[in-house]
This record gives sequence, C-alpha cells and structure tokens, in this order.
Amino acid sequence: MNLVDDPWIPCIRKDGTIRPASLRDCFACGDIVDLAVRPHERVALMRLLLCVSYASAGIPEDYDAWEAMRERLPQAACAYLDAWRDSFELFHPQKPFLQVADLRSASKKGAQTPCGKLDFALASGNNSTLFDHAALSERSFSPEWLALNLLTYQMFSLGGLIGSVSWNGKATAGTSCDGPCVPGSMLHTFLRRGSLFESVHANMISEEELSGYRRLGGDWRGRPLWERFPCGPDDGEAVRNATETFLGRMVPLTRAVRLFSDRAFMLLGDGLSFPSFANARRPFPEEVSATVVVSPKKNERFLLGVQPGRALWRQLAALTVRRHGDDIGGCAALVHCREGQDADLVVCGLARRQADVVDVVESVFHVPAAMLRTEGHDLYESEVEVAEKAARDLGCAVERYRQMVDGGWQGRLKLAGKDKADVLAMLKAQALRSYWTAVETALPQLWDMVRALGSGEFALLQQNWRRHVCRSAEEAFFSSCGRDTERQMRAYVTGRRQLSGKLRRHVEREENREEA
Repeated sequence: MNLVDDPWIPCIRKDGTIRPASLRDCFACGDIVDLAVRPHERVALMRLLLCVSYASAGIPEDYDAWEAMRERLPQAACAYLDAWRDSFELFHPQKPFLQVADLRSASKKGAQTPCGKLDFALASGNNSTLFDHAALSERSFSPEWLALNLLTYQMFSLGGLIGSVSWNGKATAGTSCDGPCVPGSMLHTFLRRGSLFESVHANMISEEELSGYRRLGGDWRGRPLWERFPCGPDDGEAVRNATETFLGRMVPLTRAVRLFSDRAFMLLGDGLSFPSFANARRPFPEEVSATVVVSPKKNERFLLGVQPGRALWRQLAALTVRRHGDDIGGCAALVHCREGQDADLVVCGLARRQADVVDVVESVFHVPAAMLRTEGHDLYESEVEVAEKAARDLGCAVERYRQMVDGGWQGRLKLAGKDKADVLAMLKAQALRSYWTAVETALPQLWDMVRALGSGEFALLQQNWRRHVCRSAEEAFFSSCGRDTERQMRAYVTGRRQLSGKLRRHVEREENREEA
C-alpha cells in the first residue's frame, strides 16, 4: 500500500459522505471539506500534511509569501509526493513508511508485539479496555488502519518500559521517552477553513513567526524524516535532523517499528528521544500548534494542557491570545485570522496520567471577531471567571451541607491526609457536573454578549448570562442535596443561604468593577 495514491485518510466530502482519500487527494481534490478522524489522529494527519507542504513549497519568508504560496502549493505538493513516492510505501522492503527496515528481535525467541498496540483504545497484552476483549486473540488489521495508527502512535506514544529490539546491530533501550505531541497533555489548536486544503494552508507558518526555531542555528529548518532517515541510533547528523529541527520532528520516529506482512504483529522498541518545551533538561521551542501560558504563582511558562473534567471552552481565553514570535499565546497560526472576521478553531488534546491515556478531547469553536481583540478577549475571560467563582461557591455550599448532616465528616477529612482533595472532589462531583452542564447550555448567550460589546444590547445580554450562571448554581445545589429529614432541611437552608449570598456578592463586585 502506498500512502501517496491509495485512499487511507477518512475525509468528509462536500456531499456529506465520508470516504477515504490519499495524500495526493488532500492537495488536489477540491471536494474534501475536513478530516473524519479522532482528535489525536487529526493532529497527526495535520502535521503530516503540513510537513509535505513545507518540504515541497518551502517555509514562507513572511506573510506575503505565505499568501502567494496558496496558488502553487497543490502542484508543488503533488510533484514532491511523486518524487518521494517510495518513502510512503507501507511495506517497502528497504524504506517502509515510518518504520526501520533492518529491525531485528533482540532475543532468541523473537518476541512479537500485536499491532493492536498502535491504538491505545484496543486491548493488547495487559492493556485492557472496557469495550475490547480481543487482547488474547490474533487479529489482522487493514493496511489503511495500520497507516493511520502507525502515524498517530509515532506522535503520541507515551514514555515508559518497552521491549528491546536490535536496530542496525545495536540493542535499543528498555525504556522510552514521550512522543513530541504529548508532553504536558498539551492542547493542539488549528484554524479550520472551508476545505481541507485551505485549512492546511491556513496553518502554515512563515519564518517571521518561528523565531524560537531560528535560534537553533543555521540548519533549524531541517528536512523531513524520510529524506534523512537515520541508519541507526548512532547516526548523529540524521538523528539531530530528526529530533532537533523544525521539519525533522514534524513526523517523528519515536518508536522503532517493523510491521509484519501478516498485518497482525510487529517488532516494537524504543526509537529516537525528543527534547521538548516541558523538558527542563532538554528544552526545545514549543510546537507551533501548542499554547504557552504563564503560571501566576511561579511566573513560569508552561504548555496549556487537557484538564479532565474542565471543558475546553473554559480555557478558550488562553487559546485565542495571538502569539508573537516565542512569546506566550495560542497557536502560531492565529496570525492568519483577519481583522473583523470570525474564526473557526479546532482544539484537540490527549490527556495522560503518567504512562496511561486518560482521555482524548476535541472541540470546534466559531470565535467571534470581537474576541480576537483585546477588549473582547478580556470580557470573555472575566465572564468565564464569574462562572468559575460560582462553581467554587457551589462547592463550598455542598461541603457546608455535608458538615451539618454528617457529624463525622471533618474527622474523615483529617484521616484522608494527602487524599483530602480527592475526597472533596468526589463530594462535589455531582453538583458541579450538573452545574457545568446547565451553564454550557447558555454558551450562545456568552458569544452574543461578546459580539455585542460596545452596543446598546450589551448590558442586557450580560445580565441574562450572569443570571443564568447564578440560577444554574442554585438548581445544582437543589438537585444534589437531600431535604427528607429535619437535619437535612436545616443543612439545606443554611447552604442555600450561604450560596445565594456569595453569588450575589460576586456578581455585584464584578458590576462595580466594570463601572469603575
């Protein structure tokens, strides 16, 4: 199977159907609207398409060069794919795509790994999942599945223990590092346009916005992995190109993999080690799709990551800050958002807990043009903070209710020790889940309020939004706290009075601050 011409990428067409496309189709076929894949697969495919785009047409020097590139990119990309066609052959005998051809087993038994390991959602070995019970049975996968999941696995593989294999006569390590897309459970943001090709072009970055990479030296651009594939882990120049240059690490070789022709098993071992923004010992510029924020307490920069239990719209203020060079802010492609026009953003991420995948998330936001200006951005951030404060008030009221109903509650909290925060989170979970679900139903009101900033309708829209936030908190408290006994009723009344007072003070404080 060759990824250049054979269809393997699930895509949404203009007629609404989902049909697979080849790499060539993504650049030459105008009826492809978007990708139809899971969040982490979207990140992997966008990086592959962007890498081909840069390699074929070059990195634009400035904004004008980026605009001019749109016309010649399809032809340049197709010509490039033809020239490097053999490198995109999934089972090529000498240079299989994203695999090590001369990989050997490091043991006499010739240990093999099921190909299901490439997809963390499938059970493999001791990696069990809730809805997949085929871990012990031999199963073969289609070439299309293998291509997509191999690409994704190389970018999102989590570090940890791994089997050793022999690469060019040298045994690989028994431990592995993270792929370049997972440190800090980082969020990846892309601009979305009317077609897949236009989305790819919109997310290409000029040299003006890559100042962090330019400081790496004269060869900071690098070349794609398949153009300078390492002969082994000791191939210094090729390894440096693959791990420490802009293009080299875009489609990485995080793991040494060799697929078998039966499409059921493979050899798997540690690949190349990648420096990253989150690695204090081996720092590296942030990925262009990542968002950099500053910790208010430590005044340190870090990557904005997936926070399980916290919807992405609550982090959108940080995601929409235009970044200049290596300063803090959202994805570098935000520079292409035109003044006065709304923007569609796709935000994806993979949440991890050490070496385990917790969840994958994706949200699509139609961001009003007003929010891309300072005033609108600050307004959105302040209104989300109003909702966050109401959530904290709700949590305090629920805890107060529990204290009055359960006389031994404080003692159990003391016995919990370092797990106290987890115990409190479990106590408040039901109420907060109900609250945030109700608040999210009014998100259109929040967007309308941002759009109406400076108009006569703004005050009424803001008042309606805040009333909905307060009402959602009170209803969540009502639904999560029982009132069957006299003690419960007293606790409910006390908690409700505390919650209403705090909600009223927060809203009044925000209104007074705005008037000042």
